[in-house]
Amino acid sequence: MRKRAWAAIAGLTLPAVLNVAPAHADPLPDFCAPSAVVDNVCTTRLTSVTADVINGTITGNSVGGGAPVTLAGQLDAYQKSAGFGPTPPDPVQRWDASIDSVSNLSVDPSDPGWYGNAKSRVFMPRTLNDLATQFPPDTLLVGFTPDEASPGTFRLVSIQPTAR
Repeated sequence: MRKRAWAAIAGLTLPAVLNVAPAHADPLPDFCAPSAVVDNVCTTRLTSVTADVINGTITGNSVGGGAPVTLAGQLDAYQKSAGFGPTPPDPVQRWDASIDSVSNLSVDPSDPGWYGNAKSRVFMPRTLNDLATQFPPDTLLVGFTPDEASPGTFRLVSIQPTAR
């Protein structure tokens, strides 16, 4: 009797477990006009951003309006500033210096400091996201694409402080 009960429970729950829908990426926001999208990457300038240090994301509004977007990415998406001349604003100078501070760190396992170097590189985007919250308005130019692994968050392809 007991075996039949377990078999019935398994028979009812197994299809539910096997039919779990795969995660789907969110579509690009409406403000991503066709002229701003190349190869499913939307490029826009953000008015300002807030940072979530816990999740390693930033959220901002496009200069063109629309719903806020939440973005996350690896260090290789973060680029040094452009167009500010010899005296960029202080947070932009610190952004560039932060990128420089980790760009040549060796993560070769034969290097005795490889683990600390790798950790510095992995967590640098969180530092840069925090600096981005201090930028003058309309400074941050981002390129992003849908991210199937993180619904509700878009994957950064590029992020760069740029002068207007």
